[in-house]
Amino acid sequence: MDADYVVRVLTAGLPERVGSPFGLVRRRLRDKLPPRLPATPVPPAPAQAPVRRLMPECTECGVPGRPEAFRDGLCCPCRESDHTP
Repeated sequence: MDADYVVRVLTAGLPERVGSPFGLVRRRLRDKLPPRLPATPVPPAPAQAPVRRLMPECTECGVPGRPEAFRDGLCCPCRESDHTP
């Protein structure tokens, strides 16, 4: 509902003489404006499954760690021991 709509509703069919401007506006607002629509209920948010995070393990020793800590599936100590002569 915008202001132009309210002005049109309130001013359409005005009587020639107005005894009480306040009473006229009150009556027109009550009689001419459409009733408020009932608020639509907001559906409940769907239950979200918990976020599962996988913790990778070193393929050599089985130590868990963050993905960026492993290169070629090996943790830093296992990579270093592989390259030691």
